[in-house]
Amino acid sequence: MTQSVDTLVRGTLVNVNTGNLEERPVAIDGGAIVALDERPAERELHANYIAPGLIDAHMHVESSMVTLPQYADAVVPNGVTSVVHDPHEIANVIGATGVRAVIQDAEQTPLKARFTVPSSVPASDLQDGGATLPPDMVTALLEEPNVVALGEVMDIPGLLAGEKDVHAKVRAARERGLTVDGHMPRVTGDDLQEAARYLDNDHESITLAEAREKADVGLHVYLREGSSSKNLAELLPLTEEIDTRRLSLCTDDREVTDIVDRGGIDFAVRKAIQEGADPVEAVQMATINTAENYDLPFGKVEPGAPADLVLLEELDSWRVDDVLIDGELNPTEDGHTPSPTNIPTDTVEFPSVSAPDLAITAPDGHGRGAHVRVIDAVGGLQTEPMIAEVPVRDGTLTPKPNEDLLSLAVIERHGGKEGIGRGFVHGLGLDRGAVGSTIAHDAHNCVVAGADYTAMAAVANKLKELDGGVVAYDPVDDEFASLALPVAGLMSSEPIETVYEQFETVESHAARLGMAETGLMELSFLALEVIPTYRLTNNGLVDVTDGKYVDVTVSEHTEEQGPDADRRSIPDDSVSEP
Repeated sequence: MTQSVDTLVRGTLVNVNTGNLEERPVAIDGGAIVALDERPAERELHANYIAPGLIDAHMHVESSMVTLPQYADAVVPNGVTSVVHDPHEIANVIGATGVRAVIQDAEQTPLKARFTVPSSVPASDLQDGGATLPPDMVTALLEEPNVVALGEVMDIPGLLAGEKDVHAKVRAARERGLTVDGHMPRVTGDDLQEAARYLDNDHESITLAEAREKADVGLHVYLREGSSSKNLAELLPLTEEIDTRRLSLCTDDREVTDIVDRGGIDFAVRKAIQEGADPVEAVQMATINTAENYDLPFGKVEPGAPADLVLLEELDSWRVDDVLIDGELNPTEDGHTPSPTNIPTDTVEFPSVSAPDLAITAPDGHGRGAHVRVIDAVGGLQTEPMIAEVPVRDGTLTPKPNEDLLSLAVIERHGGKEGIGRGFVHGLGLDRGAVGSTIAHDAHNCVVAGADYTAMAAVANKLKELDGGVVAYDPVDDEFASLALPVAGLMSSEPIETVYEQFETVESHAARLGMAETGLMELSFLALEVIPTYRLTNNGLVDVTDGKYVDVTVSEHTEEQGPDADRRSIPDDSVSEP
């Protein structure tokens, strides 16, 4: 006699094992799938389509500006039942204590968070963060529950050079049978061949040729669709060239407004289908492909797997009716009040600053103007080098907001050496006032950009008062718009809807000041000293290509131009009278 089950789901199964759509029921008992066949059941559910719950292959929940339980409440109703979370940002602020706190926070939510242990903390020795994770700490964290991989190995030069600590971390993961995540922007040729000996996947491709070359050497390629890096459409033709089971979808960094308005990894699935991907293959890239890369038991619909299912009204638009996790129907529907986060707060510590603290003194011999190196924010994570001329007033290099040349400062905020890096940025579009944030990948120091140094100092001091967050300041009416992020200076424990509303207020305020639409997101990456080309750290301006500090001022304009067509400039005669 056939044994009865507690739940039977009928509909068209998106069978990610075979790549087919099949009319067959799914029998569930005790939170697990027991058969793809008819069974007597206490409860019957009906759906037009039955799919496995989606998995985000690589993400940093810190980018959502809310804690993991609040993030889960937003994405689980969209059919996202798992994420592979790299708590790299928390680790840079609080270290191993922060990683363990995030793992503990995950116990408060039905979302199946799985973790990678950050491998590159700090990202480099060019900036001062709040913590370090040497090999012994990484090895200990690899033993924590629900850890599935070594997090993205960002120190590719160290990996290629045989650097002892980098290889010790890789070896510790391999000894435990864990995946090793890669981070290889623009890595090609012999360097890519060598890196592929040690790494399993990569999410940093921005061109089709780059992704194809990585697939050719055996890497599992992630097609990324985040808030700052939207690479999916560019990379999707790869599905016509290689076996799509070698591909996964990820978000990497996705901010609160995108999550609330458009969703998480579910948005990537919808977009892939809209761009022409086969719907079943799109679902595979966000379920079984990722599950197999990390040896996860879910992400598929088969006997013995956890009953993590999405019941869909429409497959092509990923229109969700219901979600089951371990057989529980809509586990986040009634809402809940999570316990206080385990992640420390009160992590923003630096002396109050004034305008002169953030200003750049002009070198001797510069009268009315000086040529300076400028970070050109060209969209997403990318920057390009630029040379421009700025006025000198009272011995100080002065921003030119009328030409989109803003002052930029990075203030060490972890209670360490109290260093301040000073420079200039183009592309943010601010006409007046200043904006700032304690979200500044990867060291997460306090980053402030502005049209004048007094406004910048006001923003920096406001961020200190808030224990971290995002702030825009208009000196015309002396008005601040603020989002407090006291959890490690990166996140809030408030409901995601509250954070969404407050962040929109800051964005609106910044837009009123003339800031570009994506300016706040781009601001958060201007200190990321491991992605070319120019970046500003609390220790000064960095030429990432050469891996060294460079002076902000340039003695001769022509020295920086040369044959390099990528080095942009603003004409010398653009300097206004002081």
